[in-house]
Amino acid sequence: MLPVSSPTGANGRPMKGSTSSSKQVWKFLRRLYMVKQMDFEFAAWQLLYLFIAPRKVYKNFHYSSQTKHQWARDDPAFLVLGGACVLVSSIIYTLVLHHSFSRFVL
Repeated sequence: MLPVSSPTGANGRPMKGSTSSSKQVWKFLRRLYMVKQMDFEFAAWQLLYLFIAPRKVYKNFHYSSQTKHQWARDDPAFLVLGGACVLVSSIIYTLVLHHSFSRFVL
């Protein structure tokens, strides 16, 4: 089960080492521009195995969450590949149904 809240100290403030969610989102968005730093091979493996054997992806995710103590990937390569798959499937859908470009955008 995912944690509901971040750990807090006796004074109600977040404990040292934890960062706010806005800082984490900003850090993630900055990494979208660092293409050389992204691990596309591992992200493609995850994307493929989500269809073939989701249990393998779950076990890998569970193992990494226990060893790294984080619940999400800090690498946006999966997001980039997922977005590319959605874009390609939308283009194919538009072409097969003979829609115009305006119908593709909307």
